[in-house]
Amino acid sequence: MKKLLYLVAVLSFTAACTKTTTTPTDSGASIVTNDSSEFNGRLIVTTYDYYTGNTLPSANVYVYTRYEDIAKNLYLYTRKSNGAGDADFGYLLQGNYYLVSSNTTRRDTSLVQVLSKRITYRNVYLQ
Repeated sequence: MKKLLYLVAVLSFTAACTKTTTTPTDSGASIVTNDSSEFNGRLIVTTYDYYTGNTLPSANVYVYTRYEDIAKNLYLYTRKSNGAGDADFGYLLQGNYYLVSSNTTRRDTSLVQVLSKRITYRNVYLQ
């Protein structure tokens, strides 16, 4: 009887979940690239050179959940910006996140708020 209840619970839970598509990030973790959840929003970060205004490809962009995690280097995700300077983090749970963007000589730290069912674009300027 316990096995039957367990099986019914597992099947019910599986049927209640929506399908998502994931791709590996630069950090080896998976990001959600297609999502139908009520509580997730997409985050795209564009890195710029502060002095010239040009986009910066191959910049490292890190997402942190708490400011204290920056000093400990406990990031949630990391991506390298593409040729257009964009780092797409896919869908994240709505909330506030800290961003640290850097290349070999420059760095910027900023805060971003991800809202549900929206795409959030954040520009960062490395100086």
